[in-house]
Amino acid sequence: MTDEFRPGRPLPSEERGTQERLLYHIQRVSGEWCTMSREEGSWQWRQLRGGGDDGYGRGSWREMHAWLAK
Repeated sequence: MTDEFRPGRPLPSEERGTQERLLYHIQRVSGEWCTMSREEGSWQWRQLRGGGDDGYGRGSWREMHAWLAK
């Protein structure tokens, strides 16, 4: 059995349940694990194992969730 590396806390289902400068993780619909954090109202996210041009981003909560749905 192998443990998956999942840094940070699980991402809450609502933005109001998050804190700034705290690292979160969640799995994309594609199956890849991702991390994200919020600073000054803007979210930054990235896929843990690369992902090419689509492996990272910055924007709103809604934009982040659109990316996670891919």
